[in-house]
Amino acid sequence: MFPRRHSSPEALSQLKRFTDARVALGQAGASLPTEAVLGFALDHARARDAIGSEMNADALTVALRDGDWPLLAHSAVTSRQEYLTRPDLGRRLSDDTAAHLSAANLTCDLCIVVADGLSALAVNENAVGVIQALRPLLPHEMTVGTVLLRNGRVAAGDRIALALGAKAVLILIGERPGLSAADSLGAYLTWAPKEDTRDAERFCVSNIRNGGLALDAAARQIAALLDRSRIAGRSGVAIADGR
Repeated sequence: MFPRRHSSPEALSQLKRFTDARVALGQAGASLPTEAVLGFALDHARARDAIGSEMNADALTVALRDGDWPLLAHSAVTSRQEYLTRPDLGRRLSDDTAAHLSAANLTCDLCIVVADGLSALAVNENAVGVIQALRPLLPHEMTVGTVLLRNGRVAAGDRIALALGAKAVLILIGERPGLSAADSLGAYLTWAPKEDTRDAERFCVSNIRNGGLALDAAARQIAALLDRSRIAGRSGVAIADGR
């Protein structure tokens, strides 16, 4: 048998300062303390609630209003249950949305798509702050449009950008909730999006939330990645690898 390793209370206390992971929960006999058990149950409930949460489109529309923007779009999904079981439909736009985007007669250089994803809670709490912090960091000549997308996945942003003739698309989407965070926002940046854009052709900034990556820090990262993409004419792994 391998010897059991013991960590000092001081070392565990230091570790807990840097992570929300469940470490040093303590013991109550052969089990966990009641507080730890109840905390786990609460975080599990929060994660389940986040998956079923709804994007507050009215509040986001007011906060992001800029001329004729934002537009409201829907994926090909018809229900939240279908969204969870049919990822392929979440990557496509509904027929009505496709027609609406074509008829809107709006164009932009950067299309920012705000999608509920797997946690509308994350979008409701963090998306506006990221966008407001990002806008002053963008080149003055870059035009920006925003679209609110219900039941969307990352690839649906490519189709929206193509319909609007955008050079780049940034999709802010609720990430899969975990037991330490139910409000984590992800940002996916794609330069020159296509119908069949691969994940390797995108940049990703994740864990954007209070207690994770701060909103203003995320905005700075996104702006820097956008600048690199604009210069290189592409995004993703190829740039990250220096190719």
